[in-house]
Amino acid sequence: MREKRKNDNNFIKKMWDWVWQEKAFAAFLIITVFFMLVSVVWVYHVKVLNAPKVYSDGFGYFAYLPALLYGDFTFGFIEAGGWEHSLKLVQASGGLVNKYPVGVAIMESPFFFAAHLISLLRDALTGSVTATGYSNLYQYMILFGGVCYWAAGTVLLYRLLKGYLGFSGRVSLLSCIVITYGTNLFHYASYDACFSHVYSYFLFNLFLYYLCWYEERDKEGKNKVWQTCVFGFLAGLIFMCRNTNILFVLTYVFYGVRNWETFKNRAAVILKPIRAVPIIVTGVVTLFPQLLYWHAATGHWFLYSYGGESFYWLAPQLGNFLFSVRKGLFFWSPVLLLSVIGMIIAFRRRERLYTGLVVFFLLIVYVSSTWWMWYYGGSFGQRVVVDFMGLFAVFIACVFERVEEQGKRQSRGYRLTAAGVYGYCGICIAWSLTCMAAYWHRVLPPDGADWNTIRDIAGMVCRGCR
Repeated sequence: MREKRKNDNNFIKKMWDWVWQEKAFAAFLIITVFFMLVSVVWVYHVKVLNAPKVYSDGFGYFAYLPALLYGDFTFGFIEAGGWEHSLKLVQASGGLVNKYPVGVAIMESPFFFAAHLISLLRDALTGSVTATGYSNLYQYMILFGGVCYWAAGTVLLYRLLKGYLGFSGRVSLLSCIVITYGTNLFHYASYDACFSHVYSYFLFNLFLYYLCWYEERDKEGKNKVWQTCVFGFLAGLIFMCRNTNILFVLTYVFYGVRNWETFKNRAAVILKPIRAVPIIVTGVVTLFPQLLYWHAATGHWFLYSYGGESFYWLAPQLGNFLFSVRKGLFFWSPVLLLSVIGMIIAFRRRERLYTGLVVFFLLIVYVSSTWWMWYYGGSFGQRVVVDFMGLFAVFIACVFERVEEQGKRQSRGYRLTAAGVYGYCGICIAWSLTCMAAYWHRVLPPDGADWNTIRDIAGMVCRGCR
């Protein structure tokens, strides 16, 4: 008992020391979490700009959790209970299924069951009936969980940038600030935290952090079999949150690859049975909840659950996906253009994660743009890229690092470059926050934005300035 208490005290001390050393980052984290929680309360309780809080695709991911309470994976309890949100099942080979994978529900489960215990206690004390699986407390806890996953994912990202990729604390902090406030990440970690994206953001950052940690230890032969198995577990969770995101394992495959010779060396390492077998076995075991549901619903262990929805591989909507007014990635989050510059800057060194991140980026953009609904329905900006905001942060950090190096060398064009880069970031953050507010107030529609929408957003700003 004394040893356990001593270990607990040491852990708390280490955490406190880290927070004290990283005061600026800790302040950013605390302030942003506060703003996110205030935003959730303001949107859903004060202004009631949208209801329910867990809805659309988010409800499809969430529905597995109340299904556990009711023991009904046909989801008939939803209609029988007269819930304010319905769930449309998809016809697949062998029966009807919930097309959304189970990974998000698994990650939401601690917050869901915490809400269930509180609801049961409240019902026992007051005689009310709130332990339904979908009352207000459950929904608020899911959004609170999204904020927590953003915070954990951002801590991992900061430590990856500073601890393993060698960026300064200032550069790492600025990169985290820019992707949080200059893109739709803030929105999907608060207002729409019921969607899958903030969970994938956390998992991607965890995967990259663990990959760098593991490879550093592997040089000294310190890794054990169970530590290798973690890759299979994380890959399984990533797949179950959003199937196409399994492409992210390419960052593992291409770690440290600079050319053909280093690729052959990397392939020889990762194909060794001592590595490959534990990862594959653990990955399959991790997928068991998904396979079990499919089998229970249809009698098949493997199936395509999205029915008639498909990819148009030979007709990618790359221009629309990246630049259109409707949902263009760089139109609604222009700060991410800096990451493209960062890829160019980092090309010569191509250290550690570079090749894997670039290959993944090119593939996931192509795959995402070939989906039949390349605009991904009602959403703020191009929502599918929220999953890999950590990738953008790495390459934006390359740009900030170049500016920082110019400052240290006292280069002649430093002030102009710094003013241009940081000024551009400031403008992009202002644009993103303005558009987010417009989306919350339905000035920016969930879909179908055009140039008239931009005029409406400008009118909203003008009215707010009066």
